[in-house]
Amino acid sequence: MARVGLDRLEYLVERLDRAIDMEGSDVTVNTLLSDLGVTVTAGGILVTAGGQVITAGNLVVTAGTTYLKGAIPVIKRQGAPATTDDGTAVVTAANMAAGIITCTPTAARSKATDTAANICAGLTLGAQFDSCEFTIINSSTTDAHIISLTDGTGVTIVGSDEVYPRDDTALSHHSGVATFRATRTSVNTSAVTLYRIA
Repeated sequence: MARVGLDRLEYLVERLDRAIDMEGSDVTVNTLLSDLGVTVTAGGILVTAGGQVITAGNLVVTAGTTYLKGAIPVIKRQGAPATTDDGTAVVTAANMAAGIITCTPTAARSKATDTAANICAGLTLGAQFDSCEFTIINSSTTDAHIISLTDGTGVTIVGSDEVYPRDDTALSHHSGVATFRATRTSVNTSAVTLYRIA
């Protein structure tokens, strides 16, 4: 039997392009060089210790149920909130992507949303029914300083479009906060619905 040098063996392994059935075996990967990373077509991934860190690319679950069973709440990163001006500037997709949008109006303000196409691109709503939530905080404490959202091109607002200022009096129903769920509602990027959920 001919011997295979280390360089030749590495060459052959790097170019191995076939399925390997390792049922019942443990696999430890110290370094993975691949265009696709790891693809699991059945059985799922169970991480019992050490965690799983994805530094690039996406984690996509297309079927089944996603369980988050840790005793600690789910931790999300919240960057600096976006600020929309005390005027009629559009509430942009970039504002929405920040997760929190603040505004301190000095009068009642009507503000259009960005277009459906821009929202889909800015929030990476890549498929129909993909959704993302964002919150608008009205920092005024003057009753008349209401922020009213209006529909941008291809956008439909379901529920109240008004974000009332904060009212700290007893029995007040106005916290100065409104949360919307932006949902792509078409197979292309021509329609987004903003559902008022809180």
